[in-house]
Amino acid sequence: MSVSNDVIADIAGYAAMTCYGVVGMAEQLQGAESVRLLAGQRLRKGVLVSADENGLTVDLHVVLENGVNMKSVCHNLSSSVAFTLQEIAQIDPASLKIGIHIDALKSRLN
Repeated sequence: MSVSNDVIADIAGYAAMTCYGVVGMAEQLQGAESVRLLAGQRLRKGVLVSADENGLTVDLHVVLENGVNMKSVCHNLSSSVAFTLQEIAQIDPASLKIGIHIDALKSRLN
């Protein structure tokens, strides 16, 4: 079975959004030092997917809730995305590398 990178990015983005502490996915703005919080239908812009001979790499650009334990959230986020990709897209977790990039911190109240 072959799954396109866009579908993998969608699955990973939605899996990330279900994790405690994740406020949203982020998009780096060209030439700016700021990020934009992405709307639900544009989550894939915060996910970069690449494949090589070693397997699949999924880089997640996230905005976390201010005050959360970043290490715990990142561990849960990585586990959730790997599990969801295995369940839905049948991607072997052994050939999957997940990179998490915390682009911003934000209060859920804002």
